[in-house]
Amino acid sequence: MYSRAGSKTMGPWYEAALPGRNAFCMRDVSHQTEGAAALGLFAANRNMLGLFAQSTAESRDWAAYWEIDGEGRPSSADYVSDSDFWFNLPANFDVLDASVRMWRWTGNESYRNDPVFQRFFHITMSDYIQAWQLAPEKILTRPRIANQLQAEGRFVHSRGIPSYTEGTKDFIFGTDLLAAEYRAIRSFSDIANGNDKALAQKMQPEANAIQYLLERIGWSEQGRHYFGTIHKDQSGSGSGDTLVLYFSAAKDPAHIREALDYISSPTYWKQINIEEESYIPLTLFRYGRNEAAYQILADISSPQKNRREYPEVSYAVIEAIVGGVMGLSPGPIGGAYDVSTISRPPADHDQATLTGVSIRQNQLDVTQTGTSTTRLENASGPALRWRAEFPGTLAHLKVDGKTVSAKHSTKEGGIAISWTDVTVPPGAAVVVSK
Repeated sequence: MYSRAGSKTMGPWYEAALPGRNAFCMRDVSHQTEGAAALGLFAANRNMLGLFAQSTAESRDWAAYWEIDGEGRPSSADYVSDSDFWFNLPANFDVLDASVRMWRWTGNESYRNDPVFQRFFHITMSDYIQAWQLAPEKILTRPRIANQLQAEGRFVHSRGIPSYTEGTKDFIFGTDLLAAEYRAIRSFSDIANGNDKALAQKMQPEANAIQYLLERIGWSEQGRHYFGTIHKDQSGSGSGDTLVLYFSAAKDPAHIREALDYISSPTYWKQINIEEESYIPLTLFRYGRNEAAYQILADISSPQKNRREYPEVSYAVIEAIVGGVMGLSPGPIGGAYDVSTISRPPADHDQATLTGVSIRQNQLDVTQTGTSTTRLENASGPALRWRAEFPGTLAHLKVDGKTVSAKHSTKEGGIAISWTDVTVPPGAAVVVSK
């Protein structure tokens, strides 16, 4: 899985860039963290996210290093100097959100309390947004490259690309930038402590305003999907549906439904690059589009798939199996449960098993049988609070054969679920079924 033990100048890490570059990139790492966590690469995640957080500097308008090599230095493939480097503006927001997700997965309070992360979170929510003119009242009139410090150079026209879209230069920002910024503000509100609690509260109206722009400016009425990029005249082009949905930034239920239709179509996913395609399986699973999710998961896993050796692909497959097929995810820190599951095998007779997955202090074995039965074993660690979820609205569930009243809520996209909370003692296994 491209993992590296590190050296005296560099802690543990894994490749998260173009194959063979011996480096890791902000976007790739942010996406690969959950697959890496499922594989137990917690120290690498913590090290890499920490190095990005530490690298933010005023001389780069508070951007982190876009790509770091295996010696812990800014990669020469993307960096010449602080005035001449490659950087995509969603990246600071993406790393912030990934850090919060890893905090939830591991329970490692250093993600919250380490001054390096605290500084990065605060800078990203304040100085970074101001420096790159990303506040909702400024973003519609910003220049494409907001802080060009020298007229010529290797990367001066890529110093702050306002999207992960890199092919064209005729837009002022991408909808993925709005979506990443929205998600980062929401995630910041969960992890902020000390004086930053006031900043997090102050930022919530900003998130609402960004989401409003995404729905008003970012939506294509003609195409019935989200644009990829927005131009000076507020027209749009391309598709940004994958990352808008991945970051859970959409609000309008009709828009969400039509965007899911759009990315579920082979007409779409068969013509995009593998980097974008690798986000789609987990995204579709989360929104209940299981059949299409399996199609795309099989496509990116195929031995014949072009560029399958890209490190992001293997981590995305693991992520989609753990979080998608098995529906295993950590609960909110300080919340009512430690982990949740929802079963998504292709058919009722299908069975899938995960063993040795570590979440916080527990190591778990999970078996899903169709969408009707989940067995969770607390193989090691303290007593575990488990939320067992099932699709649909059910009156009752069974815990080790004993009937209990089901509780009800909705997941992303308005999907109805039924659930019950169970405490699983150390070394024990519990079966919950319809």
